[in-house]
Amino acid sequence: MAQTNISRRSFVKLSAFAGAAAAMAGATASNLMQVEPAAAATTGQEQKIRTICRACLNNCGVVAHVRDGKVVKLEGDPQDPMNKGAACAKGLAGIQALYNPNRIKYPMKRKGERGSNEWERISWGQAMDEISAVMWEWYQKEGPKCLVTSTGGGGNPQFFSPARFLSVWGGGNFFEPGCAQCYLPRNHMEFCLNGTADTSLADGPVTEVYLPGYLPDDKCTPTKTYVMWGVGPSYHGIGSTGRVVTELRNNGMKTVVIDPRLTPDASRADVWLPIRPGTDVALMLCWINYIIEHDLWAKDFCREWTNLPFLVHEDTRLTYRASELGLGADDEYVVWDKKTNAAVAMPYPFPSDGSIDPEMFGTYTLPNGEQARTAFQIMKEHVAEWTLEKAAEVCWLDADKIEEAIKLYVQGCPNAGISLGVATDQAINSAQAAQGDAIMDILMGCIRQPGSIVQDRPCYVEPCNYVVQPFGLHHPDHPLRMPESEANARLGYTEHKGLGHWLASHIPTVLKAIETGEPYRPRIWIERSGNKLVMIGNAKRLYDAMMTTELNVHMYMHWTTTSVCLADYVLPTAEWLETAYAQDRLNTYAIRRPCTQLYEAVDECMHWSWLAAALAKRGHQRCIDSFNPDIAGKFYGTYWKTYDEYKDYVGYFVGSFYYNREDWNWEKFDAQAPSEYQTIEEYAAKSYNSHLFPSDDDPSKPAGFHTTSKRCEPYFDGNILLGNTGAIDGTGTMEPATDVFPKSNNYNPLPYYLEPYESPVEGDPGYDPKYPYTLTQGRLPVFHHGTLRNTPYTREMYPYPETWINPVTAKEIGVEDGDWLWLESKRGRTQGKARITKSVAPKVIYQERFWFPELLDSDDPNRAWQAMNINLLTQNSDDCPFNDVYGTYVLRGVQINITKADGAPEGIWTEPEQFNAWLPQESENTGGGNAVYGA
Repeated sequence: MAQTNISRRSFVKLSAFAGAAAAMAGATASNLMQVEPAAAATTGQEQKIRTICRACLNNCGVVAHVRDGKVVKLEGDPQDPMNKGAACAKGLAGIQALYNPNRIKYPMKRKGERGSNEWERISWGQAMDEISAVMWEWYQKEGPKCLVTSTGGGGNPQFFSPARFLSVWGGGNFFEPGCAQCYLPRNHMEFCLNGTADTSLADGPVTEVYLPGYLPDDKCTPTKTYVMWGVGPSYHGIGSTGRVVTELRNNGMKTVVIDPRLTPDASRADVWLPIRPGTDVALMLCWINYIIEHDLWAKDFCREWTNLPFLVHEDTRLTYRASELGLGADDEYVVWDKKTNAAVAMPYPFPSDGSIDPEMFGTYTLPNGEQARTAFQIMKEHVAEWTLEKAAEVCWLDADKIEEAIKLYVQGCPNAGISLGVATDQAINSAQAAQGDAIMDILMGCIRQPGSIVQDRPCYVEPCNYVVQPFGLHHPDHPLRMPESEANARLGYTEHKGLGHWLASHIPTVLKAIETGEPYRPRIWIERSGNKLVMIGNAKRLYDAMMTTELNVHMYMHWTTTSVCLADYVLPTAEWLETAYAQDRLNTYAIRRPCTQLYEAVDECMHWSWLAAALAKRGHQRCIDSFNPDIAGKFYGTYWKTYDEYKDYVGYFVGSFYYNREDWNWEKFDAQAPSEYQTIEEYAAKSYNSHLFPSDDDPSKPAGFHTTSKRCEPYFDGNILLGNTGAIDGTGTMEPATDVFPKSNNYNPLPYYLEPYESPVEGDPGYDPKYPYTLTQGRLPVFHHGTLRNTPYTREMYPYPETWINPVTAKEIGVEDGDWLWLESKRGRTQGKARITKSVAPKVIYQERFWFPELLDSDDPNRAWQAMNINLLTQNSDDCPFNDVYGTYVLRGVQINITKADGAPEGIWTEPEQFNAWLPQESENTGGGNAVYGA
């Protein structure tokens, strides 16, 4: 691509590359070649297009330089309020991804046996006709349950597109390899307890850290202490979250990092706790116990704005309603009043006249003669065993360091907080970890306070901020909403009702249904993301199951092992530089502008729209209705026959919901964006103490929190109602969950600790001396999940996965730095390359997921996902337990053994020169698939 100002070395001159290389110092610096950059092209008019990146989920502002219809340069947008001109290696690799020779350019149909890697090019019309014919055939035979759709969360802004299609289809199953293993437990459970937001720094809700420097000093209280629990912003978001956390730390913010790895953030923390993978909830229970025992909790907030003083029924474990005891109304609760020494109704809001003074702890006799404890008393007894010493023993930590971390956190409260990362979502206690995190911030009053992490602001991860939404998501009576009977038949949903928050099915149960036909057999799989064979635990199980389906369709930008090894049809999907979208950025709304459109690739929203149109032609009534504006409605929009129709819907969506402009289309949005929809002062102030603001429903009362009681609910009895009915307020109609480990017919109101199913603890039922080492994984700064393994610069920086081993463990195994290894669990084995480092504790092993695009054209393409993929080792099988609420299977805290290998996997690329084959190929702006096909 000599005429586009891109050379294989000019990239390394960009500032974000230097930042990424520094973050990887010691690991990959020796892989970088030093050569002179190519001279920039001088012909043609250059246009600068402000857009937003989607190399990961940070959505950083980017300026794309376009010449003669080709993107020739990317740089961070200095006007973006969150990344301020910074950009990382992932984002700057966008040109290499866009013009990559491994792009899927046209619709392709398998010619030989599935997995033979033999293909023929077909038209979009033929693809839609043939795929819809198979779908319609099975729909008529077995109904909508025949279909499974899937996506990938991190790199896909159209996250709900598959669920939207299923609502039109009328049923079926949707899964995403993250979901219960990435973000859903935090996104759902933390909100349930604090009635505000989750605490994910990577996914978006934590915007408070960006406000210093924007707000006037007299209106800004910077965060004083930040606990990053399994959070590594210097790895996952260098240009945005990594940058801002570094600035705050440099300006005095104290940090605690809880992570098995010595990440760059851990190396600069005031306290680093290298926790044993899978034991986070044990440490959380210790923190809660310490806060209670040392009387550190926020007295006024907990008394007035939580359910901790409420009395609890000993049998049902539900908080009493005043009506149950003849003390008051259905929407009032019961407390023990110090002044009258009696059980009384607790009205909302807390009486400001001091007429009630509730006891926080204790056991009391009710008017009906029953004994009842306060919720706080139950919590106190529940955590009492978790002393500093016990947590230190279980978590492989130092008790004094645990205490130091707790004190540092408490000193910053309420202008402090804890962000919980993906690590805890990948263990058996995923729901319980989210509960524990929320409880700690609630106890300390770190909710909606200046400088606190938990704030009540718009956030780009919530369903209302995804532009493309499932029909009827917010409107139960919508005619295109999935029928309740079909929704309740989603595989694994009855057992793990928390999945309903994302309209998802349970991956192991989906695979079991394909394997056994029980309770029914899905026949068709339509997948839109990168490489499920690398992302899903116990990957061979997925492969074996999906080899038996009637039809597999893969929508993606590049050829991966999912396309080559499993797909029957492959549909070309647009890169982020080719797509149109909208994204909130603090108090502004930004725009993703298509900078070019190549080959016959299209935005995935058009894949689903065109499938719906093809099915409508065959007589599928709900698909017919999805194009009828009177049925679909303006809120959700119809399906789109052209990309211009979709773009106009994006403009309408943003204009109507954020700028109060019902007349906006794409052209008007494009002319306006990016722009503020409110001032930064308004954006900040709308959250601070917003529970005290007048309620929209009754201005005479405060708004409170978004919970059933309008208070924070650290004793979350809504969990019991969720397990029994499918709704946290008890209004659901589903049958109770049964036969789920450990007990899910009544999900627990309080977090509890379970030792990992495979345990390194001698004497534990899960201990096996053949597998003495504990495996974990975690993000790298040059990749996002399974992406960018085929872009030359990112692979040059990190050509293969390293196996981090502590020197003590390495000596025990008998391996040295640079040795090739075999890693083996009860489910399989794969390779790694030893990096001996004190950055992990003894007995803990770190390696990231990986695959090798260079092996796709080998004699055995399956080696591309098998050679060095730790998800061959992880848990996703029926003999392993799942989290009760969300069905999480275990990706971190798996027991393995390590032995020395004879050498590297055959055929993988390890040297910089080998990646020349993936340098960008010059391609013209064709208008994409939209130029050659319309539904």
